Parts: sequence; C-alpha cells; structure tokens
Amino acid sequence: MLKRMLNTAALTVALVTSAAAQEGLEVVAEWNSLPYAVKDEATQAAWEKSKIHGQALIQGAKLDSAGNIYVSTARWGGPEIPSTLSKLVKNGETWELEAYPSEEMNNIANKAGLKAVLGFEIDRNDVMWILDQGHVAGPPFEEGDAKLVLWDIKANKEIQRFVFPNELANRECSFLNDLAVDNDTGFAYIADSGIFCDPLHGGLLIYDSNTNSARRILDQHKFTNNEPHFFFNIDDRQVLKGGGMQTGADGIALSADKDTVYWTNLTGNTLYSLDTDLLRNFETSETVIENAVDVVTSLPSNTDGMTGDSEGNIYMTALSLDGIMKLDGATGQVSRFVHHPEMNWPDTLAWGPDGALYVVSNHLHVWVDGEMDFDSPEIPNFRIWKIPGVGKSYTSQ
Repeated sequence: MLKRMLNTAALTVALVTSAAAQEGLEVVAEWNSLPYAVKDEATQAAWEKSKIHGQALIQGAKLDSAGNIYVSTARWGGPEIPSTLSKLVKNGETWELEAYPSEEMNNIANKAGLKAVLGFEIDRNDVMWILDQGHVAGPPFEEGDAKLVLWDIKANKEIQRFVFPNELANRECSFLNDLAVDNDTGFAYIADSGIFCDPLHGGLLIYDSNTNSARRILDQHKFTNNEPHFFFNIDDRQVLKGGGMQTGADGIALSADKDTVYWTNLTGNTLYSLDTDLLRNFETSETVIENAVDVVTSLPSNTDGMTGDSEGNIYMTALSLDGIMKLDGATGQVSRFVHHPEMNWPDTLAWGPDGALYVVSNHLHVWVDGEMDFDSPEIPNFRIWKIPGVGKSYTSQ
C-alpha cells in the first residue's frame, strides 16, 4: 500500500518538469465565453436576456470510454445558465455545450433535476457519478437539491440517487466539491469545502452505494479546513483581491489499490491521507479516524483537482505553479509534471480512454473577482488541455 511506503521525513520535492509530458501538451478546446447548444426556446431566451449571459464558468471535465467529453458549469452566477452538466458537441469548428443527460434533467425548475454540478466522475463501467452541490448563486439550497446521482451512460438512465440530509451537507455552509470512486467496493469519497460559513465547515463524506447510505467525518477539523494565514498568488496576482481565499477540503483522489484516499485543502499546501478500510466501516469512531490521518507531505503549491493512475501515482493541479504535480507511487517524490505559463488555475483532472490526462484551466480567481474579459482576453479564458501517453485511470482496475 502506497501510504505505508511513504516516509514523510524522506520525501523530497523536485521541480523538474517531465520532458515527455511537456512536449506532448496540447489544447483540445478553448473558449473566451462558453457557447451552449440549447433546443428549448424558453431556456435560450432566458439565457440571452440574463445579466450573466455569456459569463458562465467551466469547472470540470471527464471522458467516457468512447472519448466523449463532459463538462460541469455549476450555476454560481445564477439560475439562467442553460445547463450545469453538458456534453461537448461540435458545431463547425466550435465545441458547444449540450445539456446532459437532457435539457429536462438540467431544467432549473425540475425539482428532481440537476442544480449545480461541480465535481463528477466516470467510472470504468461508464457510470457517471454526479455530485450536485444543490445551491444556485450561493446558499442555501432547497431540500433534496444536494445529491449524488449515478447515471449509466450506455443505458442512458439513472440507476441510483442519494439525497444528502442537512446533517451531512449543511444547507447554509456546505460546498460539495469533488469525489473519488471505488468500483471494487462501491464506495465514493467526497470532499466538502464548507466555504459558505466563517469559520469554514469543511469535511469528508463517505458514500456506500451498496446500502445507499453516507457518513460525514472530520467535520470542521483542521484536516478539512483552511490553514490559518495561508495566502497565495497566481503569477503576479493576489488571490483574491478582496482578501485571501478560504476553502477547505477540495481535491480528493484514490490510490490504485483503493486502500488509501488522499486530499488537500485548497487554502493550504498539506497532503493528507487515510486508510479506506477504516472509512468503509461506518462504526469506526471519529477519534480513531482523527488519529489515523497521515500528513503525507507539504506540497510546493496548493492544489485544486487530483486524480490517481493505475500504477499508484497521484497527480495534482498546481495553482501557483501553472501546471500539474506528480506524487510518485514508488519513490514518494513530488515533482512538477507539467508546466505552461498560460495554464492559469488548473482546476480538474480527467483520464481519456487513450491513456491521456486532461486538465481544465479556467482563470477561476479572475472570474470570482468579477474581472474576466469574455470578449478579448490576452489568452483564452477556458481551456481543456491534453497530455498524451500518461497512463490509465485509477478506476481502470
């Protein structure tokens, strides 16, 4: 098991960029403003008349076994955003966002529909695990809106749903962020950044698809909240202009053997881990869990998105380094895997069926500051990058 192989004291950090990864880096899609492909006339009219028209922010991207790309655009700006989960479709030379699984499922008025999807995952069986934050343009969310939906892509149908009660995802504080999925046991591990309360209300949630039940752990703990006095820049810009960002548990990933779950708090640079066998037993006490948390290492940059490959390596976006870091599963060494000066705010990582690693960059800090130029920015606001030949997803075995 990787965690037991790592000696924190012996970990070293190398900021040498992988030449092979760097040479193959390419942009597969880019936009200044996100174009939606909308069939429903009322939805399109509401979007065009909205004060936030053309100002949606892309967050996540994932690929299925056929190579289709899906993206999330959580409705942080407002309810008029046509879809919060979309499939990329080509219109001439332009990639457009088409509501997925349907416009009806993305209809903001649909009580059972998707409200604000940020994190999601596609497993080895082409089942999409859709994490719905629930809140639109800020808290609170309505009862039933914060949920986890399992959608079978090949069968085109919902196969399971779990609605988070208030004690697991607080209507005022919760910010369900991202998840990692274990097909072997049927468990998912979810990060809640807890950004809507001060102090933060961060935590981790463990979901068991076998019993359709969940548990919250490390609630408002130092392991899941922001590190005090932590601040950072992206290039020469302070994040954020109105004061330091505060975000708890964010990036989360599983080791290849699914024995270890890793996570970080976005406003912090510490990598933590836990043995998943403790977490899969809902009778394990909170005290035992707290004492079992391993401080793996201090990272050279704070991170947003994380993922693992089938060889035990963990990849993490590097916000202040414009790229991606890699934790080597064999040596425990952290290195800079990819760097590009225009990869500003690398957000989410995804695996393609061809062994490529994908990453979304979205200038999130500029968007949150309200200073994004949607017409003629110096570099495109939103990009999906591809790094060929990296390996296979942790979900593949």
